[in-house]
Amino acid sequence: MKKQLAKLSLYVLSPCLIIKAFQIDVTPERIRGYLLALVFSILVQGGFILTAAILKRAGMLGLVEELSIIYTNCGNLILPIVSMTLGEKMVFYGSAYQLSYNLLFWTHGAARLQDSPRIDWKKVLLNPNIIAIACGIFMLLARISLPGPVDTAIEMLANMVGPISMLVIGMTLAGSSLLRIFTDKRAYLVTFLRLIVLPLLALGVLRVSGFLARFPEYIPVFRISFLAISAPPGSNVAQVAVLYNKEPVRAGIYNLMGMMLCMFTIPLIDYLYMMCFG
Repeated sequence: MKKQLAKLSLYVLSPCLIIKAFQIDVTPERIRGYLLALVFSILVQGGFILTAAILKRAGMLGLVEELSIIYTNCGNLILPIVSMTLGEKMVFYGSAYQLSYNLLFWTHGAARLQDSPRIDWKKVLLNPNIIAIACGIFMLLARISLPGPVDTAIEMLANMVGPISMLVIGMTLAGSSLLRIFTDKRAYLVTFLRLIVLPLLALGVLRVSGFLARFPEYIPVFRISFLAISAPPGSNVAQVAVLYNKEPVRAGIYNLMGMMLCMFTIPLIDYLYMMCFG
């Protein structure tokens, strides 16, 4: 049952969330902002991959820990937060981080969890999430809007991503005690790296670059990216760990602890961002 729900979330509900994020009116200004956010997201996550690889080689992280600090819960947590607090139009920019996330997770991340020495591009290209990205981009550029009933159905399915993800993680952790969760020293290391160290590192690099000082009109766009950067460990890591039996309980612990602590750290990172650039 647990694996079936994980597959439902990963291969049905998540693609719906991706397609829904691209259903927005576009303007040249939005396209420029989106492309900048996309490039920034790829650079940031590439930096996270490099940092995690260095820490893993130093013996500080295992496979699940490595992926938990690279890949954040940017979809089913951040996109709804952006929609509720900053407006649905800003979700469009949040989808830029999600696009780079999906491209990297279903190539680099999935290959690592499957112990594959190389990326299986056939599997990647046939992955429903990658297909959803291609469809979303095509409909965006072709200005194709989903018919009312179809749009409503996809939105309802997209809204189920968060609850189903939490259900899968809850089922994974059902056999563990709360004592194990809160006494896992490595969990504190992972959440500290994911919620504090890496977002501050990205913030420092962006500050030193001086890019937003020269182009302040993109401050709101990059703010959305930083919400995604400061998110807790991704639920996708825990769900794929369930599918391939790669320490799913430990992955679920990292996700759960990150979800609990991010209510304090996300506002902190957002505040620091606005102090630096706002």
